[in-house]
Parts: sequence; structure tokens; C-alpha cells
Amino acid sequence: MSVKKFGALLVILVAALVLVFSVGMADTELEPIEELGEFLYFDKDLSLPSGQACADCHHPEAGFVDPDSDIPVSQGVLPKNRFGNRNSPAAAYAMYAPIRYFDEDEKLWIGGQFWDSRATGEVLGDPLADQALGPFLNLLEMNNPNKLTVIQSIKLSDYAVLFEEVWGEGSLDDVEAAYDQVALSIAAFERTEDFGQFSSKYDDYLQLCLVEGGTKDDCAQGMGDAALTASAIFITEEWKGFQLFMGEENDNDGVLDPGEGAMCVLCHVADWTTAADYAPDVVVPDWAPTGWVPPLFTDFTYDNLGVPKNPDNPFYHLPHAFNPDGDDFVDYGLGPVVNDPKENGKFKVMTLRNIGLTEPYSHNGFFLTLDEITNFYNTRDVVEEGWPAPEVLNEINTDELGNLGLSSEDEAALVWFMKTLSDGWEEE
Repeated sequence: MSVKKFGALLVILVAALVLVFSVGMADTELEPIEELGEFLYFDKDLSLPSGQACADCHHPEAGFVDPDSDIPVSQGVLPKNRFGNRNSPAAAYAMYAPIRYFDEDEKLWIGGQFWDSRATGEVLGDPLADQALGPFLNLLEMNNPNKLTVIQSIKLSDYAVLFEEVWGEGSLDDVEAAYDQVALSIAAFERTEDFGQFSSKYDDYLQLCLVEGGTKDDCAQGMGDAALTASAIFITEEWKGFQLFMGEENDNDGVLDPGEGAMCVLCHVADWTTAADYAPDVVVPDWAPTGWVPPLFTDFTYDNLGVPKNPDNPFYHLPHAFNPDGDDFVDYGLGPVVNDPKENGKFKVMTLRNIGLTEPYSHNGFFLTLDEITNFYNTRDVVEEGWPAPEVLNEINTDELGNLGLSSEDEAALVWFMKTLSDGWEEE
């Protein structure tokens, strides 16, 4: 076969694989705005130069994060000298984050998108849409110089007609409005079942527990006779990890006394919520009690866990124009966004759904494995462990982690349980 014919065959094969993958993404038919959002989400021609789509940093097969786990942060479309300063957060289950607000009772910021909440949801009425406004124009990501460049690329696309069917004839001629409509369309796609599958082993356990007559809350937290019966779906280590995870008491003195647990659930909460709590609409699985959303394993708050600075983050070595502070750069997280130094060093409490698929971990990718970050939660304040100093010494959480007294077997059990939160589980 000639090189020319082989090349043509390769192009056809790649196109076929892309089509199969795209068609296989969703089991249900998409609404026109969702279909448009899907085209936009996977379009590599919306970067400058072409080559990077939303899906490259939020890929379906990697729990909707960056599939490249060899580096702690994501490369931009110009990989030789462009890197973001943070680990890509998951797009899966992001639809449930509320518009950012300050809880006056708890004195906590809640909601928004990105690690630092800067996509509040106040611009377009949806944090997902506000988030989608950013990467196209970020010089460290998709590198477009302006909104016009993005819209011109869409005008040349195969789905330009669909865009005007969704948003009206001539809608691509109004650059400002069209750019917002791009973000709203992507958000609509990120609110489909692909991004809220609830198809993990834990979800199968929940269904079994409910069938056995357990209450929603008891099943979610592994309590009661129905939960014990349904626990047969888990191996011994997973069930042990489940119980440790849900244990809300621990005096953090380095000794795990009877009745104490790992306190994970205090931030990665296992509460059911109602669909009415959310706007815009969110996915509610058909197996759940009517109108109820299963546990999301986050409370959408922000916390300083005392994560060390990551010396392997290539962002520190960018040209001066992109990081004038060089190695002296400090990521203050939420503080500068809300203009409050007391919030410095705080980052979003991410969902643990799909956590087994989304390495590396933490905002700066410091932890390469789930085992490593679990060990950090347990032993951060144990001097003999030799953890580096926190990047930001400000209101570090010393109540719920640091010296929990878990054994290596306990840590392993927690990891076993957290891996049951990965979507796509099928019983063998």
C-alpha cells in the first residue's frame, strides 16, 4: 500500500473512531442546545493554534479530568512553554455546585467553579457557564486573543447552522452575545447524564439498601440492618473503609480509639439533596427516590489542608510574562478572589465521585496517587513523616486531619472505599 493511500485510510479510521466515541457518549437523545454544547466541548479548532478542546483537560475516560497524569497540571495548546498553575478539576458532577454565596451562619464561602470559586455563576446565572467563559481566552490554555477569534472559528465549523438553530438566525454576528451563548451551550451539555452518571459500585449498593427497606440517610452512611445486608456487594476492605470514612469522631491525637473514624464525611458529606435545591436543572437518577439526588461527597466549601508547594509544577518555570514571580509564586486560592486574606490558602472541597480515576490530587497536583493523599490526611502533622511545610500558613484545618492515628491497613481500606465511587462499575 502506498504512503498516500495509507494516510487516507488512517484519516478515515480516526474519523470513524471519533464518530463512534461521540455517539457512544450518551444513551439518551440530546436536546439541540446540549448537542451544540457537545460539538463545542470536543472541538479542537477552538484553540489557537488548533489542537485543544475542553475535553483534552476534562476527558470522559478519565473521570472528566486531564488524562495526562504524568505532570501535576495541564498543558496549554502551546505545550513547550504554557502550563496552568493548577490541576484540572473534574467536570463530572460539577453541575451541582451552587452559585457562590457566603453562609453567614457558618462563615464559609460555598459554591462556584474552579479551585478558587472565581466562576461564581453571577455572570450568566450558572457557575458552569461562567467557568466555560475562561479557558478559550486564557493564554496558558486555549490561547485565543479575543472572543472574535472563537466565534469566527465556530462560523467555519460544520455545526454553525445548529448554532443559529439554537440561538437564532444571525446570532453568530453578535460576538459578545454569541460568546456567552457558547458558554451556556457547553454548560447545557455538562448538565446531561454523562456528567452525572451515578453508576458506581456505591450507587449499586445504595439501590440494594433501599430495596431492602433502608432509609435514604442510613443507606448513604452505611448504617442499619438494610445497609449490612446490602454490604454484601462490597469486599471486606471496601466495607471497612466505608465505615471509617463515615466515622465523624476523632480527637486527632494520633491514636484511633474505639468508635473513632477518619472524619472524611465532615467535608465530603454523604447527604441526599433535592433536585429543587438546584437551578438550573440537574440530573436525578431514575433509581433514586423521586426528586432526590444521591450523595455527592462534597459540601462545596473551601478549606486550607496545608498542602505543600509542588516543586514539580512546571508553571514556576514559565517565561516571566506569564509568571513574574518564578519559583517565588504562591497560590493563595480563594483569598484574592473574595478579597479577604483570611481566606488565603483555601481551595474547593472537590467531589470524591470518580476520585479513583482523577490522579494526581490537590489543587497543585502534589500527590501522585490516592494512597499518598490519604496518607497525608492521616499523618500531615506527624513530624516523623517529614511532610514539607504548607504553601500557605493561614487557618490550616487542624481539627479534621493531620494526626488521625489510622494504620496503613486503615488507609488502604479508605482507598478501597473511595474507588467504589467511580462510575461505570459493572458486577462481574
